[in-house]
Amino acid sequence: MARARKIGNRLGRSLTPILKPVFRAVTRGRFETLPVAEPDAVRRLGRPGRAALGARFALVSWNVSKLRHRAWLANMTTVAAQADLVLLQEAMLHGDRAHEFHESSGFEWVMAQSFKYPGKAVTTGVKTGARAAALDCLMIRSLDREPLYESPKTLLATRYALHDHRGELLVINIHAMNFVSTRKFSRQLAQLVELMSPHAGPMIVAGDFNTWNARRQRLLTAAMAQFGLARAPVRPWNWRHFTLVLDHVFYRGLVLGQTRPMVEIRGSDHVPLWAEFTVPDA
Repeated sequence: MARARKIGNRLGRSLTPILKPVFRAVTRGRFETLPVAEPDAVRRLGRPGRAALGARFALVSWNVSKLRHRAWLANMTTVAAQADLVLLQEAMLHGDRAHEFHESSGFEWVMAQSFKYPGKAVTTGVKTGARAAALDCLMIRSLDREPLYESPKTLLATRYALHDHRGELLVINIHAMNFVSTRKFSRQLAQLVELMSPHAGPMIVAGDFNTWNARRQRLLTAAMAQFGLARAPVRPWNWRHFTLVLDHVFYRGLVLGQTRPMVEIRGSDHVPLWAEFTVPDA
């Protein structure tokens, strides 16, 4: 299996220079990266019901695969009903107005728009929802872009007040670089570290890390260990990615409770990861 993966990686690298001009021609005008200074690159949608996260809260992290599944609304409703924090990758935003789901879910949704489809009011990126309003938020796009489609990946940091004045929780939602070299993957990890380093309190870092080889996993593990984050031991029966573990939830300054993969949700090629946390006494 490992040998086949190495051969596939080498084949992909050798074919990229050949296929890149072809894909550029086919997809020309299809995607447009939003400028970093674009004021609407980060959108806040919905109406949260709380000012702070509770002493116990549940999180779901899920790559929704651009909501292609026809049951996406039912899936999102199910996910949101079981969580207080929802971190989505490959999320979509259609138009300038919030979807009815944004308004009725009881969450505030912070959307970091990575790129858009020219001629259409449709953008994609990462989106973090919470039952409490974010104190602030910041997005960072990757310095490099994915081959063929020339699209960046995105980090979104949001900060929340915790129950009973127990500090502030930093939440970082990441969609990591995929079809690129380890060096470019490391450059995005460096951006992640830059976001993490100023925060001294509780922290969650979760998302689709695209850790499809041992080198990437080692780099990620080292970066998390540097700041004292542990990995929540939630691993799905990952038939959807040929046993590869791409999605992770890391945490610090919280007590981990139950965890589980939401294998009943079939609306993506990724399995949602559910984890419960308790805020320790001050």
